Amino acid sequence: MIDRTFLLPVFIFIGIPLTVLFLYFGLNYSGFCFAKMRYLSDYEKIQGAFDFQNHRDKIPAIIPGKKEQLYDYIRYKNFDEYIKQNPDCCSINPGGPYDLPPPDFLDRIFGFHSGDAIVINFKARYLDENGKQRLKEYQVEHAVQNCGQFKW
Repeated sequence: MIDRTFLLPVFIFIGIPLTVLFLYFGLNYSGFCFAKMRYLSDYEKIQGAFDFQNHRDKIPAIIPGKKEQLYDYIRYKNFDEYIKQNPDCCSINPGGPYDLPPPDFLDRIFGFHSGDAIVINFKARYLDENGKQRLKEYQVEHAVQNCGQFKW
């Protein structure tokens, strides 16, 4: 017969810590950001991916008849300006194959991958060698961490 006075210390020292760990890892797996104590909105995730792309100084581009060169990138003032000009630019988990590796289980439970793929059809503006503004369109895919940082 098991002594019931033995079960209380076992529960306190093993059961409670295990429950806390399962809650912590479960919330991380679901995409919860502990630094902000909330889930990030889709808007915040997409804005973070935009800011990551918009922060560059140069952009590689190929002008027809020439080889690829680096050109001066023209930044957007902010995310709202970009969304006004490109309302259907961005999505989260739109389906289809991505160039991103699938998330590892350990990355998910430690919050290094939220499980979301952010896809932006990005329109980059730049100045060519004659100072003429040009536009380069390309698709970028980002894997976001739980608190908005980007893994790749």
